[in-house]
Amino acid sequence: MITSTFNLLCQSEMTSCDESCHCIDDLTPAGIMISHVHPKSEWMLSYRYMDMGMEGVLSGTQKASEMEVFNQYIMNSTKMRMDMHMLMGMYGVTDRLTLMAMLNYNVNSMEMSMLTAHDHDHMGSTETMSNSTKMQMKTNGVGDSKLHLLCGLIKNENHQLIFGGGINLPSGSIQKKGTDLDMLYENKRLPYMMQLGSGTIDIIPSLTYTFQTGKLAFSTQAVGTIRTSYNSIGYKYGNEGTFSSWFAVNWWNHLSSSIRVEASSIGKIQGKDKTIYTFNETATNPANYGGQKVNMYIGLTYGFQAGFVKNNRLGLEFGVPVYQNLNGIQIKLKQVVTASWSYSF
Repeated sequence: MITSTFNLLCQSEMTSCDESCHCIDDLTPAGIMISHVHPKSEWMLSYRYMDMGMEGVLSGTQKASEMEVFNQYIMNSTKMRMDMHMLMGMYGVTDRLTLMAMLNYNVNSMEMSMLTAHDHDHMGSTETMSNSTKMQMKTNGVGDSKLHLLCGLIKNENHQLIFGGGINLPSGSIQKKGTDLDMLYENKRLPYMMQLGSGTIDIIPSLTYTFQTGKLAFSTQAVGTIRTSYNSIGYKYGNEGTFSSWFAVNWWNHLSSSIRVEASSIGKIQGKDKTIYTFNETATNPANYGGQKVNMYIGLTYGFQAGFVKNNRLGLEFGVPVYQNLNGIQIKLKQVVTASWSYSF
């Protein structure tokens, strides 16, 4: 039914675009997944590596001290790293309809500290002294998978307007547990952000406009994630909305640079995992998820045009937050690095 709906949308009259104008000099930044549709029968394979680093704690927009956290929680989540390996394939079903599939492998690690107290004998009197004990959680494995159908509503030499309909498939585990040595999670499920998937089938609509002429390109994109139900444990992540705009220039011999602004809004988790004590740490409280962020990115891309590496493309993008207003108390984003490779044939 989804395919037939897309075919109806794509049957309207529009200017066509042949192979010479779709991605020979594609200037799309490494962090953008959807930027064009492919000609009929063309394949594109790609790999992306994304490293997201978080450090420090925010309450809303303000820095939260360690003692503020310990007034509410047993532990303080101080640092987190999320590494994502993404394999993606795209295929041009028609000149205006492209199928896209994405598989993920995720590696998560989180550092925490616990405030411990002990008695200290000082000059004949007993004082209670406090210090922090640090520990770490790690998870890794296959994440959620995604399928998209992309329809080129407008597709000509300079302009593309693409409507996308995607679905998130819950292939990532939501049952990751602590080891026998974990103080708080001994053989128990770990907090939400340490799990590898959502546990739900989600709808991912998108709309992308791209303008490219000569050595200049501009694009703007809106992407949403609509959570359709609660997962088997009893919670669902908040709905998401992301708006992104970027500008790129091909400076020299298929080497281009880009600047991108991305604004996102994510809702709180609804429901909860009843096996987790809400006040173990900030990451165990469903209210401490989501918020609003604005990130700025700079990037480089290079497209190979000859020899055995022809039609290969490399990209690198680095981003930092310029605004964060987080729900509750959370680890703040520090930086995002994305590297990409793609090959069209």
